[in-house]
Amino acid sequence: MSRPNVVVIMLRRDSFLSVAALGLFCVAVPRFAYAQAAPGPLPQVQSKDAPPAQVRPAKPLPPPRQSILGEWKLNRDDSDDPREKLQDARAAESQGRGSGGRMGGGYPGGGGRRGGYGGQSESDQDRQRMQELLRPANAVTLGMTGAEVDLTDDANRKRAFMTDGRKLQKSKDPAYEEIAAHWDGSRLVTDEKDARGQKLSRSFELTADGRQLYETVHLTVGRNNSSVVIRYVYDIAPQSRQ
Repeated sequence: MSRPNVVVIMLRRDSFLSVAALGLFCVAVPRFAYAQAAPGPLPQVQSKDAPPAQVRPAKPLPPPRQSILGEWKLNRDDSDDPREKLQDARAAESQGRGSGGRMGGGYPGGGGRRGGYGGQSESDQDRQRMQELLRPANAVTLGMTGAEVDLTDDANRKRAFMTDGRKLQKSKDPAYEEIAAHWDGSRLVTDEKDARGQKLSRSFELTADGRQLYETVHLTVGRNNSSVVIRYVYDIAPQSRQ
């Protein structure tokens, strides 16, 4: 009568060992798999239903222009700093006179009614013109009617460049001035003089790619009439009209 009980006990013992072995296997397998995985976050699996990543298209460039006419916006990064240009001219003149030389007035914007041009009288119009040359407008518009090329800036000042040699009319309005000019190919070049009678000119020309405007100022400063060249660069104004 005791033999069947022994069989049952042995069967139960084998079942217990099998269950225990299966439990140890389930615990050991994840640890082994985790140990074999590469460090770092698991790769993200993109769902097939997720929309593809959108790439923002590059901003299109404005169409190139064929002339200097149109609306332009100053590019300060590409433009010269007039203060640095004048400082270089001062340093060159000072070295030319020796370290013991004394710097006089003689430079644009030197302050005072006299001394701005080497001690000679300077009119309000001359001072304003020089300020315009050394402080360019943030935006300009160039238009042409016949032989007249008009430049209007963002301060609503108008400069009429006359290219046919006509007699210039003096204006009492500081916001309007007529200036002699001529065409050098596709460049517009002004024929001006400062209060000392020294030649002063500025030119307007289109870049080779037709997307920028160069305004180049040529003037003489100091007692030795040092030549200074300042270039301002303008980009095509956004949403501008040709």
